[in-house]
Order: sequence, then C-alpha cells, then structure tokens
Amino acid sequence: MEPVIKNLPEFCMVGVTTFGSGDSGLFPKSWEMFMKLEKNVEWKDGTRAFGIEFYTEEFHEEGKWFYMACKEVEDFSSIPVNMVAKRIPEHQYAVFTCKGLSELGKTFQFAYKEWLPKSDYFMADPFDFELYDERFKGAEDPESVIDIYIPVKKK
Repeated sequence: MEPVIKNLPEFCMVGVTTFGSGDSGLFPKSWEMFMKLEKNVEWKDGTRAFGIEFYTEEFHEEGKWFYMACKEVEDFSSIPVNMVAKRIPEHQYAVFTCKGLSELGKTFQFAYKEWLPKSDYFMADPFDFELYDERFKGAEDPESVIDIYIPVKKK
C-alpha cells in the first residue's frame, strides 16, 4: 500500500467543523449538517468533497481533533455565517487510497504508524484530508474509494 506523492497548490475550503474523537459519532453529524447547508454556496467543483482533520495539542493529550466536512471554493467572497472557511497551503502530499469507509481507520494507521516512520518523509503540517470524488459511491458501499492526503516533506 505505497502512497503516490503529489504536489497540490493552495486551495480554499468552506464547510462545517466539529471537535472530538473518531469514536464520538460527531464527524458523521458534521456531514449531515454540511449537506443541509451546501446549497447556499457556489462550489468550485461540486462533485468533490473533503474531510479535513486538524491536529492540535489535544490530539496527543486527549485523542481529539478538529474535523471539517467541506468542499472547495474559488475564494472566500461569500461564506454563509453558519459555515467556516479554511485556506489549505501548497504542499507535497503522500496519497493513500482505500476502499470502503470501514478501511479508512486501517489506512490512517498504516500511513502514520508504518509508512511515515520508515519513509524518507516527515509530516509537514498538522493536518490531513480525505478526498471523496466520483469514485465514492456512498458510506455503505464497500467499493467506494477514498484518498487520504498527508502533507509531507523530505527528511
């Protein structure tokens, strides 16, 4: 399960955030809220959605982090008051692909616990994101494809 290394330019995201742990049940609720609000925004590409994880000290101390269900926008000129915006900087990414939401946790574990420590890279910024594009067929479909992007730099 070797990743592909890709470079991406800076991009702008708008969505809904929550703070918690992966087993809290809050992250799916972010998606529910996002889907109710997404009609209020003009998206750059409405077929792609992202789940961005932002890691702070609480991640290491309490196992909690910020999660943002979102999509990409051209700019921040019209953000609804009940949504938030985030500018993601230009980075090089290690991209891991998994099939089915049930494999997402295992793929993250492999990426961070096995691949990253043994690779020629280190994590460049305290965030990562999941890309849900036309290959994602729904949460219940085991054939759904999800990409995980981890910002990296050469050691």
